[in-house]
Amino acid sequence: MYINDKTTYKKSIRTYIRTIRRTLTFQEQHTAAQLITNKIMTINHMYRSTHIAAFVSFDGEISTNLLIRTLLFMHKHIYLPIIPSLKSDYLLFSEYTFSTPLIYNHLNIYEPKWNTDSIVPIEKLDIIFVPLVAFDTHRHRLGMGGGFYDRTLKNWKHQNNYVPIGLAYNFQKIPTQLFPVETWDITLPEIITPSYHLISNDH
Repeated sequence: MYINDKTTYKKSIRTYIRTIRRTLTFQEQHTAAQLITNKIMTINHMYRSTHIAAFVSFDGEISTNLLIRTLLFMHKHIYLPIIPSLKSDYLLFSEYTFSTPLIYNHLNIYEPKWNTDSIVPIEKLDIIFVPLVAFDTHRHRLGMGGGFYDRTLKNWKHQNNYVPIGLAYNFQKIPTQLFPVETWDITLPEIITPSYHLISNDH
């Protein structure tokens, strides 16, 4: 069936990928988390980076628990995204440590219990790990549809201080000719999966 409505098409891709993610066994999730953490540890700028934003996995996203623990043991400063209010359409990043409580936000996604002192300006970050639903070889990103990361990262090329890096399973890659790109969609400089590392030539 040919779908000419881009919104409907995006929705169908999200449904397809999210369904696959939910069928993964615990062992498959655990193995993927180990592989992607190992691959991230081979990135040169990981060791030059001090302030790193990650995310708490949600809805079958590739697990970041091992990655976050590993980075904390390496004495990196870790930050997790928060939605500052019900009316906010963007993200802020709050520091997370082993002792920071996690609470559900209004979207039922875990975020750190935060206050104004725990928020870091985005300009201070070195790396922002970004969740995604699907991507292609050109590193286009399809998110959950809320637009939070698109709005938060829209100026990253001009700020030139942090690197957004997408994290995903291998099967979340779809053919470029099938990828529905919108003008506001973020093209990531890097995407890492358990098996490979996509990186732009000019990055």
